[in-house]
Amino acid sequence: MLVLAGLITATRIGAAQYPLLDGRCDEYRSIGAHVIAESDTISVLLFQDADYVWLCYTLPGDSYGTLDLEVDSPGLADPLNLHVSAQLGEWRVDHPEEVPQSAASDRWWKVHGWWSNVVSWNGTRETDDGPRQNFQPSEGRELQLSKARFGRGAWRLRFAIGSLRNADAEMTQIVLPPRESDPIVVEIF
Repeated sequence: MLVLAGLITATRIGAAQYPLLDGRCDEYRSIGAHVIAESDTISVLLFQDADYVWLCYTLPGDSYGTLDLEVDSPGLADPLNLHVSAQLGEWRVDHPEEVPQSAASDRWWKVHGWWSNVVSWNGTRETDDGPRQNFQPSEGRELQLSKARFGRGAWRLRFAIGSLRNADAEMTQIVLPPRESDPIVVEIF
């Protein structure tokens, strides 16, 4: 009984110390994450421990927040594009032949050393052109990346975040940073 009591007192309920990949960024600041990029509508936060890096970005209302994240890091032989939509994928930057050509491609879901919450599928609806898929808007998008795969040291990142609803109710894309020659550089310990 004393052993069990010790376990209970050692656990602090409600005190998140690590992010949960649930598409919400609200716990990041309280656990010591830092903003690494911002636009008028999006903030990108980074948190790391000894083994993993978490990235989370906020989204404007009624947005889906798809992602193509270019990562150039010490653990990679070639820079990678990490893709997040309703599916996950990865391929080498500047190798268009590796990009899945359809939603049914067997190249999807072959990811290694990282994961993300995806754009949630929410059933279908009938249209004049036949059934169409519905997707659920997201509050944010989160990724967890393994330092064992991506390495330690300077990571160069570039975010192309799409399916963002703007003030005119149109879908747009934001690229952070806007210029390819100026990637976000973060030091991963």
